[in-house]
Amino acid sequence: MTYSVLRLIEVMGDQFSELLNTVLTRVPVLVVGKDVELVDDLTESLALLCPHRRKLLFWRDFTTEEEIQTVWDEEKHDYEVSRTVVIGLASNLRLALDRISQFMGWIMSVPLEISILGLRVTEDSLSDVVDRVSGPNGNCGVLRVESPSVMAFSLARQRTSTLAVERRIVSKILKRKHQSLERIRRLLKKSLRGVPQSNSLLSVVLQLDDESEKITRDVFDEEIGIYVHAARRAVTLLSRIRLAREFDVPAELTERNLCEAIGWDGGALTDLLQFMRAEWHEDFSDCVKGSTLSDLGAWVDSMWGG
Repeated sequence: MTYSVLRLIEVMGDQFSELLNTVLTRVPVLVVGKDVELVDDLTESLALLCPHRRKLLFWRDFTTEEEIQTVWDEEKHDYEVSRTVVIGLASNLRLALDRISQFMGWIMSVPLEISILGLRVTEDSLSDVVDRVSGPNGNCGVLRVESPSVMAFSLARQRTSTLAVERRIVSKILKRKHQSLERIRRLLKKSLRGVPQSNSLLSVVLQLDDESEKITRDVFDEEIGIYVHAARRAVTLLSRIRLAREFDVPAELTERNLCEAIGWDGGALTDLLQFMRAEWHEDFSDCVKGSTLSDLGAWVDSMWGG
């Protein structure tokens, strides 16, 4: 079965926000378990958490490091090109570990206690796979899957993200889903006013599981889109500030200036900068000053039609 965003929220509980942050910031994720079909299904389902990215499947869309490196190079040189998320299924784990050295943005199936192409990952050797995928000074998320409804997520190295953006997205999803379903149920009950409450037809008509999934998907995609577009506006603005500095023009923005300019108030600036670094391969933290006022406020307003 494919895991919808709603199903992932329900199964992961409080850990969903950290899982979402890990996928959005392109930290590699290993989906680990003994049921190959379930692990592969979850691996592909996690790609739904970054709907703005183009999905590439290892061994179908590319087979060598040179090919995926070309994709990364294109991203670095063109802000407008589609970002990517890479899926690696259990059947190709051995090939990926043999051929690839950089796993940024990968979501990979790791079957436990099963030999595939001569590779058998055990509880003892799993740490070697985590180290291999994390790389030097890197990080890696591990989603341990015990059953379709029992799983736990952890990071090899804890990070400092506030998770405010991700928690806000979850909160909005649950709130808007509840509001939308209540409106639909009220209308249906009004339309079926003459049907006895005990009638089985009424319970069937009011069963809105499919609609609940669709609402969640729509709200999630919308919220991720808002976040990505705000980050893209920030990249546009801060790249021009960096350009001005190259011509010895002293320029910087305060956190307040930047957030007002891009119309974003969804969380800590450090989280936004972290996402931008992962998405566009650029670290703009030196272009923003948290407390000192700058002279760029009017220029910022003029750039964005303020």
